[in-house]
Amino acid sequence: MMKGLSWLGSEWGKVIRTPKTVIALLGIMLVPALYGGTYLWAFWDPYAHIEKIPVAVVNEDQPVTYKGETFAIGNDLVEEFKKDHSFEWHFIGREEADRGLLNNNYYFGIMIPKDFSKRATTLTENQPTPLELIVKSNEGLNYTVAKIGESGVEKIRGQLSEQLTRTYTEAIFNSLEQLKDGMQEASKGAGDLHTGMTELASGTDRLLSEVKGRQASLKQLDEGAASLQRAAAQLASGAAKLEGGVSQAAAGMSAFGKGLSDARAGGDQLAQGLKQISTGSDGVNALIAQLGSETPELAENKTYAALTAAGEQVSGGLKKLSASLDKLNKGMADLTGSFGKLEAGVKQADDNLKKLSSGASELSKGAASLKNGVHQLRLGWDTLISGLDKLAAGERKLVDGSSKLSRALADGAEDLKSLHASQPLYEMMANPVRLKEEPVTTIPNYGTGMAPFFISISLYVGALLLSTVFPLRETASPPPSGWSWFLSKYVILAIVSLFQVIILCIVLIGIVGIEPRNTIDFGWFTLFISLVFMAVIQLLVTVMDNVGRFIGIILLVLQLTATEGTFPVELIPEGLQAVHSFLPITYTVQGLRTILSTGEYQSLRIDLIALLLFGILSILLTIIALTFARKRIFGRTSKEEQPNTA
Repeated sequence: MMKGLSWLGSEWGKVIRTPKTVIALLGIMLVPALYGGTYLWAFWDPYAHIEKIPVAVVNEDQPVTYKGETFAIGNDLVEEFKKDHSFEWHFIGREEADRGLLNNNYYFGIMIPKDFSKRATTLTENQPTPLELIVKSNEGLNYTVAKIGESGVEKIRGQLSEQLTRTYTEAIFNSLEQLKDGMQEASKGAGDLHTGMTELASGTDRLLSEVKGRQASLKQLDEGAASLQRAAAQLASGAAKLEGGVSQAAAGMSAFGKGLSDARAGGDQLAQGLKQISTGSDGVNALIAQLGSETPELAENKTYAALTAAGEQVSGGLKKLSASLDKLNKGMADLTGSFGKLEAGVKQADDNLKKLSSGASELSKGAASLKNGVHQLRLGWDTLISGLDKLAAGERKLVDGSSKLSRALADGAEDLKSLHASQPLYEMMANPVRLKEEPVTTIPNYGTGMAPFFISISLYVGALLLSTVFPLRETASPPPSGWSWFLSKYVILAIVSLFQVIILCIVLIGIVGIEPRNTIDFGWFTLFISLVFMAVIQLLVTVMDNVGRFIGIILLVLQLTATEGTFPVELIPEGLQAVHSFLPITYTVQGLRTILSTGEYQSLRIDLIALLLFGILSILLTIIALTFARKRIFGRTSKEEQPNTA
């Protein structure tokens, strides 16, 4: 035991007496503070300084007039940008902005197109056009800043959307106020309409009853019109035939009248001739008598006597004939007068019959038209009845509908009364869902969130670099045991770990500004992490020397990617997820998060157990490896030196 302690004292004394080693160890003590402290200090709260990020703003919007109001949303948005100090805004033209983005003068640019305000006026149209803000990101210059810019623009877009929604909501509720009054009036009107429709439906039912009651009479009228049309047709036919016969009779009477006139003229001529003949006969008789007077002897003459007798007989006959002819002429004169009257009557009858025939024809046509009209009237009457039936059914529906409409309008107006338009309501409608954050745990800034990861990495890097300046395999003299050999190295590592942690805690708490939930817990857990890493690196280098350092670097790379230092393990490739649970930094990050932010000490116990297993296993394997190495190296050397001593 004393021999072992003496050997340890001599080993540690040699380390202290070697300035180069001491200086190297002092330098290694600063590595975690330099690595972790510098990084966290540089990126402690980067989001608190994004107002220094240059951003180009191009406003090409053209104001428009809509319903008597001028919209210049682009100018309004620029004014909002000027009030907002989230970024370093540069209000420039498009060409300058494009050139600045290409020259890396701006991280991103916001372009307000010329139809920005015009699109806002389409919100009431059937197909409104959304407003568009064009964001040109220069992700090649800095991807993170580009994403920060997108988030900032999204916030501005949300504010603009909320403002537009609030404006339109106010307009809608103003319209609803007018609608409320209109619905009240409409409800009253619908009630009047219902009353009127009820009366109209009742009147239509009465009209339908009356119309149906006249349907049989209209059928009789239709049949009578058909009979009248047939009778009128027969009358027109008979009148035409009668008018033809009278016309023929009138023509015959005209010929007869002419013959009668001719006969009368002949009678007058005959009477005149008879008178002349009678006068001549009388002259002949006078001459015969004179001849008898002058010649008495003729008295005895039979011939003379016969001549005298014949002359007297002829004269008497002529007188009788003249008298008869006078009677005949007188009769013919009377006949002519009567015939003239008859002929005038026949002509008048012919004219009247022509009128009768024309009237009968028109009557026939009228009767036919009447028949057609009455028939059409009957058909129309049937159609009227059918239409009135449908009308009555429709009116009954209208009565029901108008009643429902009246109640619905009254209910709607009553519901609208419960709407109380106000600015808080407009704001609620514009942003109905508010996020009420109830964080389980909080961290003050980006640096605190990243501290667990970079503290772990800095301590691991400190342990790895220590293996390059402090020999973990060589000793000044042969160790008495594997255990002594282990302690001679690990105690130095532990001392370096202690100072690394002290310096790191002073820098992080005193300079950077980290605020752990419990400073003591933070200190001892950080020291525990460092001791575990020292044990792991000691195992790798002790067993495999430079190959072990290389494996330590590979482990560093894996722990940079496969742990939850930056992103959740669910977001990394499945291959890296498979080794996530087998890496010590996984548990150091979780444990530091517990102490710095979450306070979930139940999970800290699991992390402590996992790290303790890593540490104990590394120490045991190191002791075993050193024990075998001592037997292999120093045992062989002792055997080689024994003959020389003898």
